[in-house]
Amino acid sequence: MNNSIIQAQCVQMKELNHLFIDVEYVKEKSTGLNVYRSRSFNQKNKKYLQLDEIKDALQKVDKTKLKYIYLTGKNSMSHPEFNHILRLCLTYCSVTIFSDGSCINDKKARFLKRVEEEGLNEIIFKIFLNHYDEKQNDEISGRGSFRKAIHAISALNKYGFNPILVINTPQQHLAEFKAGFTELGKKFKFETDDINFSFLLYNQTPENENSLLPQEQWNFDCMNSRMLSKSGVYNCFSLLNDYRGRSGANLCDFSKKCYMETEKCRACKYFGQQMYANNWV
Repeated sequence: MNNSIIQAQCVQMKELNHLFIDVEYVKEKSTGLNVYRSRSFNQKNKKYLQLDEIKDALQKVDKTKLKYIYLTGKNSMSHPEFNHILRLCLTYCSVTIFSDGSCINDKKARFLKRVEEEGLNEIIFKIFLNHYDEKQNDEISGRGSFRKAIHAISALNKYGFNPILVINTPQQHLAEFKAGFTELGKKFKFETDDINFSFLLYNQTPENENSLLPQEQWNFDCMNSRMLSKSGVYNCFSLLNDYRGRSGANLCDFSKKCYMETEKCRACKYFGQQMYANNWV
């Protein structure tokens, strides 16, 4: 009888080109939903990254190899020190901001354009939406979320930004969703080229190992990126706070190896491509 343990496949990080930073500083649960509210930052909430911690972490990174920094969280821009964090990160490389759009209005978009023009690096926006239909989107994301996202996209367009829509999409409905968001772009007058869409595909994982891409074709986020949070460093944006994805305590002491143990990893093996990082240089 063979008692050998089956081990998940190992992925080796090539080099750290993409750094995700979890800056969403207040996240509480109430009635089953995530609720975001402000707190006095003088209390120095110990659960969330602060400016000095991010500054110390970035000093441990090889600046010459970084291509993008990503400021993540549904309401990442609500962080009290967000503007300082953004300016700091822009001294390293271009910055991508993940947002649901709730903190972006005309005044904020105008301010962010001025911040971008202070230096040579670019600010890129990724706005979360779950459906091209307002009612169906709000059933998933909460009432008013669709209008907030569209308003944010319109404000960003006004000041010369070209936001990317991040869309959770059932694999079998990809063509329908792409057509629906293309029509939405025509209605609200924003661009809908392929570069403006980032579809996070789900409900389509391989049934057997024969359907997985061979290892030489892999191009995963974990091969050139890491996620920095208050609780440590993680291999992937999608594995934040999952112990199976934790690779170390800080950016000077983390593993360059990771094991594809989760269902999310298995889906990546099926698609064989980066899901969260910008896939252009």
